[in-house]
Amino acid sequence: MKALKLPQCYVAAVLDGHGMLGEDASREAGRAIAASLRAAPALHTRGLAALSDAEVEALLGAAFQAGHKAALGIAAHAPGVYTYPRGARGAQTYVLKSLDGGDKAYIDPHLGARILEYGTTATVALVQGRALALANVGDSLAVVGREEGGAYHVDLVSTRHYGADPGERARLAAEVGDAVAVESEDGYISVREGRMRGYQLAMTRALGHRLLSKLGVSQAPSVVRRTLGPDDLCLILASDGVWEVFSPSEAVLTLCDHLAAGHSAPEAALDLVRTAVEVSDGTNVDIGADNTTAAVFVFDDLLD
Repeated sequence: MKALKLPQCYVAAVLDGHGMLGEDASREAGRAIAASLRAAPALHTRGLAALSDAEVEALLGAAFQAGHKAALGIAAHAPGVYTYPRGARGAQTYVLKSLDGGDKAYIDPHLGARILEYGTTATVALVQGRALALANVGDSLAVVGREEGGAYHVDLVSTRHYGADPGERARLAAEVGDAVAVESEDGYISVREGRMRGYQLAMTRALGHRLLSKLGVSQAPSVVRRTLGPDDLCLILASDGVWEVFSPSEAVLTLCDHLAAGHSAPEAALDLVRTAVEVSDGTNVDIGADNTTAAVFVFDDLLD
């Protein structure tokens, strides 16, 4: 029996860590997600387009679970001394100490204790032929840019998981009741009770949380599928450092301008990030730019 010849399957991921060891969490989670997808038999034997929605959700859900487990594992090897935020202006040095009750915290004599709690967003895209599948947790978003009627248009293909989303607010209420409150203005969640009382987080889903995963912060991704059409030009995955500077429409326009000027997809992605960092540095002179990462698919390049 002749083997089925499948198109190349491309994978991209953007992860943005937060909290103590957040950078390590994003690195290890990303590696585990990539390894899980690389080893998925269905992508090699049947192809993304042939899979049912349930199969795609299971495949990506398993990859995110592997990423969550890998991120959790770094707590066992937490360094005794840690500088946070790593690489930022005004970073402080903390020492890891054990607390009563078995928890660990990084302590600075002037700033106090920061309990060892961290996590990471994850936005992952699979493109194989004209089949696109995207999964995400957190607020690192993804958009498809398309050209229609001589103008650029944008479709949001990821889900922002935060407390201002009615579905996420209802999920939290059902799972943990009043243990977590939602800040009405910005969608942050705030822990109301227990040893994490007062802890705030900008998202309701993330990988790697040891303690907040017991308070409604889920590692289960939202998954969407799309069949790429002739008008679809590009896909941008980016952390919030990009989206704090660019609207989705501005990001697609900027990217397409760079491509029209002869830049490659990697060069255009780098230009997008550099512009975001320069604008952010000029605006936030005291703290500098937020974590800023972007990955770009240009569909003409992949489908030729």
